[in-house]
Amino acid sequence: MRREVEKSIESYLEGFLQGLINKYDPKIVKDEVLEKVAFDERKGEYKPFHSALIPLELLRIQSFFRSFSTSLGQGVFEYIAKLVASSNNKWIEVRSNHKFKAYSSPNIQSMVDTFIEDILNKKAKPYPYVTFPKPNSSATKNIVVDLSFKDRKTGTIYFIEIKSPKPNKDQTRQTKEKFLFLLATYPNSKVYYALPYNPYGERKENYKWSFTKMFFDLDKEVLIGKEFWDFIGGKNTYENILKIFKRVGEKKGKEIINRLIKG
Repeated sequence: MRREVEKSIESYLEGFLQGLINKYDPKIVKDEVLEKVAFDERKGEYKPFHSALIPLELLRIQSFFRSFSTSLGQGVFEYIAKLVASSNNKWIEVRSNHKFKAYSSPNIQSMVDTFIEDILNKKAKPYPYVTFPKPNSSATKNIVVDLSFKDRKTGTIYFIEIKSPKPNKDQTRQTKEKFLFLLATYPNSKVYYALPYNPYGERKENYKWSFTKMFFDLDKEVLIGKEFWDFIGGKNTYENILKIFKRVGEKKGKEIINRLIKG
């Protein structure tokens, strides 16, 4: 990964963290607001004894971490992934959130619906795919893809959706449908369901989330953690990105502590 790309990622992450730090400045976020966040009776989380014992400084950390975990989601990883892929000379036409035209004729739609239902009813495995028919009408639809690029040598188009490591059933189903329409339209293409990290550790075989495994073949269609980052950026990209995250964390760590604990 080129040094200028590392600097761009580092700068972006610093801005991302700074925004969260400013948002959770103790001068702005009142103590009673923090207590409601941590012990919200509307959510069945009212715990008066816990609240009485826990210092407000720790509530600030808990509230900050919840916001951090939510914010460090798809958008952040999409942005970094585009920077990484764009820096790899292997790829051309690197795009994020780009609209592609896909066939949506009645016979294509029927094929997609039937295949999805067969997967749900365990009549078919998610891979290999069914045979895609030629469209019987000129109908098309726009499909937005998180990350896409072409192989400079072969011209193969890669369509990649970057999702939470523990997606819900609707997310996985909708992404599978999206991929089927794209594959029916672009014969020289490959699709990947990408997870920025593996919540079950570094080994892919330990990944257990049922909805992902229901709609996707882990070996053929899913890229997880290091496998994903090294695929788009080249060898050791995953380790390099982790180093950047750690570097930014060390740089901004004292400010986070000062804002949330010392006030």
